[in-house]
Amino acid sequence: MSTLRILPFAAATIASSLFAQDWSLQSPTPSPAGAIFPRMVYDVARARCVEFGGWSGASVFDSTWEYDGTAWQLRTPATVPDERDSHCMAYDLARGRTVMFGGWDINFVHLGQTWEWDGTNWTNASPAVGPAGRILSAMTYDIARGVVVLFGGTSPSAFLADTWEWNGSTWTQRTPATWPSPRNSHALAYDSARGRVVLFGGWNGTTILGDTWEYDGTTWTQVATDGAPPARVDAQMVFDAARGRCVLFGGADTAIDRNDTWEYDARGWRRLFTASVPQGNSAMALAYDLGRARTVLFGGFNGTGSIGETWELGGAVATWRTFGTGCLGSNNLAPRLVPVALPGIGATAQLDVVDLPGASGFVMLGAGLSDSQLGAVPLPLDVGPIGLTGCRLYMSNDVAVVLNHTNGIASWSLPVPNNPALAGFQMFLQALSLDPAVTRPFPGALSAAAEMNVQ
Repeated sequence: MSTLRILPFAAATIASSLFAQDWSLQSPTPSPAGAIFPRMVYDVARARCVEFGGWSGASVFDSTWEYDGTAWQLRTPATVPDERDSHCMAYDLARGRTVMFGGWDINFVHLGQTWEWDGTNWTNASPAVGPAGRILSAMTYDIARGVVVLFGGTSPSAFLADTWEWNGSTWTQRTPATWPSPRNSHALAYDSARGRVVLFGGWNGTTILGDTWEYDGTTWTQVATDGAPPARVDAQMVFDAARGRCVLFGGADTAIDRNDTWEYDARGWRRLFTASVPQGNSAMALAYDLGRARTVLFGGFNGTGSIGETWELGGAVATWRTFGTGCLGSNNLAPRLVPVALPGIGATAQLDVVDLPGASGFVMLGAGLSDSQLGAVPLPLDVGPIGLTGCRLYMSNDVAVVLNHTNGIASWSLPVPNNPALAGFQMFLQALSLDPAVTRPFPGALSAAAEMNVQ
């Protein structure tokens, strides 16, 4: 194992430690019963999360709960919507209303009502026209255009790919030129920093999806993203306004209920590595508490039953993002950077370089402070002219270290000084395997790149 001293602090991109994140389990009493497929939004005007519905595994709920960051309170409105789970909710900021649509009841009837909560009572809006009754759709509020946006879900007979907008009195079906494929169980959030609705993942009846789409109010555009989360269903996503990025948690694939946390912004996806982690969870409720700058998680499914825990995301965490594309070595694989331990203040970061050719050999690991410039040359850079045909350099390569590898794996560590001022220190990494058997003028292959941020 080799070590590399941390790059000069003064040259790094430093972010405020206030923007770092970690999960913490809360213990409010009382609390809603454990629920699968509840839904929750943050009521900005009243500074509290609003949660409705869900399924215990035996009963379907029609209860309205509110969480102010300290305690849950069960509300007792005069008018109560039918019990439901698998519905969708969004908060209409302009009108100060929580909007709820769809879901199904204890008899598996697909519901098509539009309900609104004003903090005191629920009202059935009863619009003349609206989406068909459905389950496992997703909704978010487009702040710039002042409308709730709904996409997809499942009706009694089909997976859906329709886009609807609610302006407080009328539903309007939009007809964009392009749109995501039919699906349910996808995650949806509005990125107010860029004025885009972001969609990730879902299920089309045969395949678990891992694609990313954006909607600008006119059309949907699929976004080609490097290092995206693994495909999943029943994850939830919110927009963290303080840090200007979407936050996605959990969901399920064919094997497990996941407990990973991801962020998405204009630069793509990156994974958060937190000291504390909620249990593997799908079908939960997630909301962003704007007043306290916290992502709040409640409920969900852990593979065997419903969950009744309340978690909040805030605190301190290191992040890791992969981007770019590697080029193949003689083993028909591109070298890959895999995080083992992310960097914390006073701790040691570790990563492995894997998929290296041969039983032994050497690999060069480069680290840089920029992913946009190599001196005066813009990145990424085609390095074919120096013999690395089909390869691209994605970082400034300010310093490098040579590592030995055995059985296709090389390991690297980075001791981080115990200096709180290093919180937010950012570096970019890329590996070059030395590969005499590869058919290039220069005997090597480059990995995709990675961005690593110190906690």
